Amino acid sequence: MKRFGCSRRLRRRRLSLPLDRERIDLSTVFLFGAGASYGSGPCAPHSPPLGSHFFPALQSTGGIAATVTDDLARLFVSDFEKGMDQFWVERNTDTTQLLREMAQFFAPFEPLPGNCYIELIKILGGTRRKAVMVTTNYDLLIEHAIIKSDLLVSYGGLPAQEMNVPVLKIHGSCNFLPDLMPNQISGIGFDLSQSEGGSILEAGIKVARSAKEIIDFCNNEDSIAPAIAMYSPSKNVLFCPKFVKYQQQEWLNSLRSTSRIYIIGLRVHLVDDHIWGPLSKGKTPIYYVGFEPDEFLEWARCNNRKHAYVLSETFESALPKIARHHQFR
Repeated sequence: MKRFGCSRRLRRRRLSLPLDRERIDLSTVFLFGAGASYGSGPCAPHSPPLGSHFFPALQSTGGIAATVTDDLARLFVSDFEKGMDQFWVERNTDTTQLLREMAQFFAPFEPLPGNCYIELIKILGGTRRKAVMVTTNYDLLIEHAIIKSDLLVSYGGLPAQEMNVPVLKIHGSCNFLPDLMPNQISGIGFDLSQSEGGSILEAGIKVARSAKEIIDFCNNEDSIAPAIAMYSPSKNVLFCPKFVKYQQQEWLNSLRSTSRIYIIGLRVHLVDDHIWGPLSKGKTPIYYVGFEPDEFLEWARCNNRKHAYVLSETFESALPKIARHHQFR
């Protein structure tokens, strides 16, 4: 509790579901974190690992991650963001390779029947109800769920073309590939250890259409990586940052025309001010799904953020309640 600078004991507010009709011109924003993908249910080859399990899983694939040992490896396991920060200091020129390995790791994950992302699209009636899917994750579970529902993905906000579901990847995505000729930049190492922020390459984005395309890109390129943010407090984007900045701007725009915000599987992490700063403003109801409800409600109280409710602990148990919210729309 003290991390938020408030000492008064928190009284947990459990949700009383309002079933009021919503203005038809407003949308719903869903904000997903790593806990959403981890807890989304049936996935192939398995659920994406969460927290302390992620780095050992990454190491098991070999490559640069497997060469990290001793104190740095333990730091990655205890806090991946702190580990990434220290890796940046100690092994800066290996960072691009590590980003490629992370993109390769997340590329193959797909939702199977019964997955919560697929069920959520059903609840929303495809594109019949306006919704924006915002995620901090690098994986493609949301995109696969949309495609499996016979819809299309639009990497932008509303309005979207017919049959398109808006998806905003505010920390980048494993399928955001720099739009360059193969090996156009090759045999070059970059040392940004003395740089505060900054990027290596600005280029257009080519959206990969398959896991194989992502994996082939990462195997064949030796100097560039997909546009994914550093998994560290800075969330710095080394490759194609302009497109990720566009995603983040559309995230802010989506908050201006929404009637409800659902936060699923994302802990309160005040370092991510581009997320929790905008959420602390406004009066739009926020519904939280996760295993840290007291942290969320303490954040809400400390920011005087009214209409903040705990909906459920898990993605699966939240779905019937989300359905109740939307049945009268």
